[in-house]
Amino acid sequence: ELLRGSDIFLLSDEVYEHIVFDGRRHESVLRWPELRERAFVISSFGKTYHCTGWKIGYAIAPPALSAEFRKVHQYNTFTSFGPAQHAFAAMIRDEPEHDEHLGAFYQAKRDRFREQLLTTRLKPLPVPGGYFQLVDYSAISDLPDTEFVKWLTVEKGV
Repeated sequence: ELLRGSDIFLLSDEVYEHIVFDGRRHESVLRWPELRERAFVISSFGKTYHCTGWKIGYAIAPPALSAEFRKVHQYNTFTSFGPAQHAFAAMIRDEPEHDEHLGAFYQAKRDRFREQLLTTRLKPLPVPGGYFQLVDYSAISDLPDTEFVKWLTVEKGV
Protein backbone atom coordinates (compact mmCIF):
# COMPACT_ATOMS: atom_id res chain seq x y z
CA GLU A 1 0.00 0.00 0.00
CA LEU A 2 2.85 2.41 0.79
CA LEU A 3 4.28 2.21 -2.72
CA ARG A 4 1.08 2.03 -4.74
CA GLY A 5 0.66 5.09 -6.95
CA SER A 6 4.25 6.25 -6.41
CA ASP A 7 7.56 6.04 -8.26
CA ILE A 8 9.36 4.71 -5.18
CA PHE A 9 11.67 1.71 -5.52
CA LEU A 10 11.98 -0.92 -2.80
CA LEU A 11 15.34 -2.10 -1.47
CA SER A 12 14.75 -5.35 0.39
CA ASP A 13 17.58 -6.61 2.61
CA GLU A 14 16.97 -10.37 2.68
CA VAL A 15 20.39 -11.53 3.89
CA TYR A 16 18.82 -13.46 6.79
CA GLU A 17 16.26 -15.22 4.58
CA HIS A 18 17.35 -18.69 5.76
CA ILE A 19 17.86 -17.80 9.43
CA VAL A 20 14.23 -17.80 10.58
CA PHE A 21 13.03 -19.35 13.86
CA ASP A 22 10.04 -20.93 15.57
CA GLY A 23 8.41 -22.39 12.46
CA ARG A 24 8.23 -19.03 10.71
CA ARG A 25 8.94 -18.69 7.00
CA HIS A 26 10.74 -15.93 5.14
CA GLU A 27 8.50 -14.03 2.73
CA SER A 28 10.43 -12.33 -0.05
CA VAL A 29 9.09 -9.20 -1.70
CA LEU A 30 9.55 -11.14 -4.94
CA ARG A 31 6.43 -13.09 -4.02
CA TRP A 32 4.20 -10.13 -4.93
CA PRO A 33 4.20 -9.11 -8.64
CA GLU A 34 3.54 -5.42 -7.91
CA LEU A 35 6.55 -5.26 -5.61
CA ARG A 36 8.74 -7.44 -7.82
CA GLU A 37 8.49 -4.85 -10.62
CA ARG A 38 10.14 -2.16 -8.48
CA ALA A 39 12.27 -4.11 -6.01
CA PHE A 40 15.95 -4.73 -5.51
CA VAL A 41 16.48 -7.82 -3.32
CA ILE A 42 19.88 -8.07 -1.64
CA SER A 43 21.04 -11.42 -0.28
CA SER A 44 24.26 -12.85 1.12
CA PHE A 45 26.17 -16.06 0.55
CA GLY A 46 28.25 -15.10 3.58
CA LYS A 47 25.27 -15.29 5.97
CA THR A 48 23.90 -18.47 4.40
CA TYR A 49 27.22 -20.33 4.24
CA HIS A 50 28.88 -19.07 7.47
CA CYS A 51 31.63 -16.97 5.90
CA THR A 52 30.61 -13.34 6.27
CA GLY A 53 34.19 -12.12 5.91
CA TRP A 54 34.19 -13.15 2.26
CA LYS A 55 31.64 -10.40 1.49
CA ILE A 56 29.92 -12.17 -1.38
CA GLY A 57 26.26 -11.79 -2.08
CA TYR A 58 23.88 -11.04 -4.88
CA ALA A 59 21.14 -8.70 -5.99
CA ILE A 60 17.93 -9.59 -7.80
CA ALA A 61 15.99 -6.98 -9.76
CA PRO A 62 14.00 -6.68 -12.98
CA PRO A 63 16.31 -6.41 -16.04
CA ALA A 64 15.95 -2.64 -16.51
CA LEU A 65 16.62 -1.93 -12.82
CA SER A 66 19.46 -4.44 -12.75
CA ALA A 67 21.18 -2.68 -15.66
CA GLU A 68 21.07 0.62 -13.75
CA PHE A 69 22.20 -1.08 -10.53
CA ARG A 70 25.25 -2.55 -12.29
CA LYS A 71 26.29 0.88 -13.61
CA VAL A 72 26.69 2.09 -10.03
CA HIS A 73 27.87 -1.18 -8.48
CA GLN A 74 30.85 -1.53 -10.81
CA TYR A 75 32.42 1.58 -9.25
CA ASN A 76 31.64 0.62 -5.65
CA THR A 77 33.16 -2.85 -5.66
CA PHE A 78 36.91 -3.39 -5.84
CA THR A 79 36.99 -7.11 -6.45
CA SER A 80 35.35 -10.36 -5.66
CA PHE A 81 37.25 -13.40 -4.50
CA GLY A 82 37.04 -15.66 -7.60
CA PRO A 83 37.77 -19.00 -5.89
CA ALA A 84 35.01 -18.28 -3.38
CA GLN A 85 32.53 -17.76 -6.20
CA HIS A 86 33.38 -21.21 -7.54
CA ALA A 87 33.14 -22.67 -4.02
CA PHE A 88 29.65 -21.23 -3.55
CA ALA A 89 28.56 -22.55 -6.94
CA ALA A 90 29.78 -26.03 -5.96
CA MET A 91 28.12 -25.83 -2.54
CA ILE A 92 24.78 -24.80 -4.03
CA ARG A 93 25.03 -27.58 -6.61
CA ASP A 94 26.24 -30.32 -4.24
CA GLU A 95 24.28 -29.48 -1.07
CA PRO A 96 20.99 -27.87 -2.08
CA GLU A 97 19.40 -28.87 1.26
CA HIS A 98 21.86 -26.71 3.26
CA ASP A 99 19.43 -23.78 3.41
CA GLU A 100 16.65 -25.96 4.83
CA HIS A 101 18.61 -26.70 8.02
CA LEU A 102 20.12 -23.29 8.64
CA GLY A 103 17.21 -21.90 10.65
CA ALA A 104 17.24 -24.86 13.06
CA PHE A 105 21.03 -24.59 13.43
CA TYR A 106 20.83 -20.94 14.50
CA GLN A 107 17.65 -21.40 16.51
CA ALA A 108 19.44 -23.97 18.70
CA LYS A 109 22.21 -21.42 19.30
CA ARG A 110 19.66 -18.70 20.05
CA ASP A 111 17.77 -20.94 22.47
CA ARG A 112 20.96 -21.86 24.35
CA PHE A 113 21.93 -18.19 24.60
CA ARG A 114 18.44 -17.20 25.79
CA GLU A 115 18.57 -19.87 28.51
CA GLN A 116 21.79 -18.33 29.80
CA LEU A 117 20.30 -14.82 29.66
CA LEU A 118 17.42 -15.99 31.86
CA THR A 119 19.94 -16.43 34.69
CA THR A 120 20.78 -12.70 34.51
CA ARG A 121 18.84 -9.47 34.96
CA LEU A 122 18.69 -9.08 31.17
CA LYS A 123 15.32 -10.19 29.83
CA PRO A 124 15.50 -11.66 26.30
CA LEU A 125 12.95 -10.21 23.90
CA PRO A 126 11.30 -12.28 21.14
CA VAL A 127 13.57 -12.62 18.11
CA PRO A 128 12.06 -14.39 15.06
CA GLY A 129 15.34 -14.74 13.16
CA GLY A 130 18.83 -13.46 12.39
CA TYR A 131 22.07 -13.28 14.36
CA PHE A 132 21.07 -10.87 17.10
CA GLN A 133 19.31 -11.10 20.46
CA LEU A 134 17.58 -8.02 21.84
CA VAL A 135 17.17 -7.64 25.59
CA ASP A 136 15.19 -5.59 28.07
CA TYR A 137 17.72 -4.09 30.48
CA SER A 138 15.22 -2.22 32.70
CA ALA A 139 16.12 -4.40 35.71
CA ILE A 140 19.67 -3.00 35.48
CA SER A 141 19.21 0.63 34.50
CA ASP A 142 16.65 3.24 33.53
CA LEU A 143 19.09 5.06 31.25
CA PRO A 144 18.00 5.60 27.63
CA ASP A 145 19.45 2.97 25.27
CA THR A 146 22.27 5.10 23.83
CA GLU A 147 23.38 6.25 27.27
CA PHE A 148 23.18 2.68 28.60
CA VAL A 149 25.44 1.30 25.86
CA LYS A 150 27.93 4.12 26.44
CA TRP A 151 27.89 3.24 30.16
CA LEU A 152 28.44 -0.44 29.34
CA THR A 153 31.35 0.44 27.07
CA VAL A 154 33.09 3.09 29.16
CA GLU A 155 32.35 1.94 32.71
CA LYS A 156 32.15 -1.83 32.28
CA GLY A 157 34.38 -2.43 29.25
CA VAL A 158 31.76 -4.44 27.40
